Formats: sequence, C-alpha cells, structure tokens
Amino acid sequence: AYAKRRFLVDMIDNVRRYSKFSSDYFILIVDNAALKVFSSCCQFYELISTGKIYHIEKLEKNRKRFRKTDAIYFISPSEESIRLVNQDFKGEVDFKYGAVHLGFTSH
Repeated sequence: AYAKRRFLVDMIDNVRRYSKFSSDYFILIVDNAALKVFSSCCQFYELISTGKIYHIEKLEKNRKRFRKTDAIYFISPSEESIRLVNQDFKGEVDFKYGAVHLGFTSH
C-alpha cells in the first residue's frame, strides 16, 4: 500500500507541480527493471485510472515523439537505461518529449 501510494499519488502529484506543458496528462516510460517494481505494487489500470497517465511505453523500444508533453521516466539506475534516456534528448532540437521527470527504482 505504501509503495502504491508513493507511485500513484506522490510521484504523479510532484510531477504535476513542476510540469512544463499540460499538468493534466503525462507519458510514462519504464525500463524492464522498473516494470517489475511497478508491477509488484500496482496494476496498470490503477495508473491509467488516475487520469494523469495516458500513455505507457518501454524505454528499450523505439517510441513516438510527443514534443509538447511531459514524460515521466521511471527507470533503474543502470548505465544502459541512462544511455537510452540521453538518446531521447540528444542534439539541440531532436527531443522526444517536451520535458522530462526522472525517477529511479533505487539509490
């Protein structure tokens, strides 16, 4: 219950407070490790039912651009995941998302 509340309420509300574009909806990007953590405490329908996340994508996959939407990255602190996040924001104008909010599975 604690982990679910931290994810569904605390993290999303914090992102809403600092969102660059619309604070009404976000894209969630997860890596394989974070997906396991998330799945152990929440169901995806619970996340979607918050009305704040309208799209969930895997970090390791090729993803569509949403340049005017804030993205929440919930990932493991691995070199590979950090590299993949950096790829989404390479160059000066080649960004996948309008803004990024980064959360890690552990310290």
